Amino acid sequence: MKKQVLAGVIALVLSGCASISVKPPAPRDFEGSRTYNMSFEKTWTRAVDWYADHNVKIEKIQKESGLLTAKYMLEANDQYVDCGNIDVQGVLGDPDITRAGSLNVTVRRAGDRTTRVNVNFFGAFELRARDAWDGREVYREGRCISTGHLEQEILDYIESP
Repeated sequence: MKKQVLAGVIALVLSGCASISVKPPAPRDFEGSRTYNMSFEKTWTRAVDWYADHNVKIEKIQKESGLLTAKYMLEANDQYVDCGNIDVQGVLGDPDITRAGSLNVTVRRAGDRTTRVNVNFFGAFELRARDAWDGREVYREGRCISTGHLEQEILDYIESP
């Protein structure tokens, strides 16, 4: 009898606890690089201009190696990153989920009058909520993948006149 009561109490406690499950996103196939029929100088300038026109602070700007990196993680939404299916149960209200991504762009000479640009964007999420049972903070973080939307925007920007 005591075992049944104890099992019932444990089941009740566990059913009241917050649970978070994350089904990882499926891989996506998208264009992350493009070769342009433009000089390295013009392509480099257009890539740097994208950062300036979009208020993205540059952390590293190494023209000789062709590397541009963003100083901070960029705030992102579902349009830009896919964090999978996040299922949250047993919390007070809606969970606070923030998404951010890290951006780097490489610009490299591909030939005398051609230049290759690679855009890499990847992200992460942080989830914070309050457990409905005892009010304690529940925290979870995970990886996100790019949807390809930002890469497309940057590559199109570089190509535009």
